[in-house]
Amino acid sequence: MRTPPGALRAYPPLDRLAERFDAAVERIPGARRHTLGRSVEGRAIPACALGPARAPALLLVAGIHGNELLGPTLAVTFAEALADAATAARLYGARLWLVPVANPDGYARTWARDGRGPLAALRTNARGVDLNRNFPIPAGGRRSPWPGAGTNRIGAATYRGPRPLSEPESRALADLADSIRPVAALSLHSFMGTLIPAFSPHRADLRHYRALARAFASAQPRYRYRMLASRFFDGLTGEFEDYLHHALGCFATCVESYPVVESLRRAPPPATVGRRFLPEDPAPWIENDLPGIIAYFEAALHAHRAGIRPRQLDDMCPLPR
Repeated sequence: MRTPPGALRAYPPLDRLAERFDAAVERIPGARRHTLGRSVEGRAIPACALGPARAPALLLVAGIHGNELLGPTLAVTFAEALADAATAARLYGARLWLVPVANPDGYARTWARDGRGPLAALRTNARGVDLNRNFPIPAGGRRSPWPGAGTNRIGAATYRGPRPLSEPESRALADLADSIRPVAALSLHSFMGTLIPAFSPHRADLRHYRALARAFASAQPRYRYRMLASRFFDGLTGEFEDYLHHALGCFATCVESYPVVESLRRAPPPATVGRRFLPEDPAPWIENDLPGIIAYFEAALHAHRAGIRPRQLDDMCPLPR
């Protein structure tokens, strides 16, 4: 495949990213390669697992939004780092699952177009659904009032789909999470330079999310991300993190890599979607965020072993099958 001439020249096409991921998995002692399912257009949704089967599970997911190619590159770099014994030892005793590209059709489409086109055409899956608005929310849970929280309008960038888990990609993630019951999870996105935890109205949950965010930020050598959350002015959106927290009792956080101030400085309007959401050189941001991922998971494991658990909303909507 050709190399895009512009914004995405530092990012590999999907097949090369998959080759790099497979090579990393082969070098990780005890790692097992999996295919979670197939996308709308039939592309594989890859994953790997390592660690003891009965250990507490950690989950790292990237690329749920097709235009956000930085997350998959960071996730594959994380897999490569796990081949190092010192890095793997920091997560000793955990069962780690890694999904580098949850929306392969969107990734391939964004790369082929060099990040050009409306956000709704690049962010979504092949049926135009925002996968990160396609998860169930607790029955009676308060929906977020903010723009971008999800809409029923077909063609919108945050179209939530005809029903929860209507898409094969979101279904594959939900089935994986339901089977492994992770105690902590990170979903890699761009761009904001922020950590956004699952919404919870409970003060204790917010306090613990702050502790996890501090662990993440304290490990970042260059630009430290702040947590963005409120018990009073936010709500549920159908995001994967909200589902993980309330359905499965998992402390889940969205990592928005690459600060918006950097994006505005390097790609002022009217920039393409690719230039707005992605740094031309991902390496500095990968180096900045990789230590934070490891530190977050370390802190989450310590909290789990200390008996700290999320407070779930009581009445969950049933999982459609």
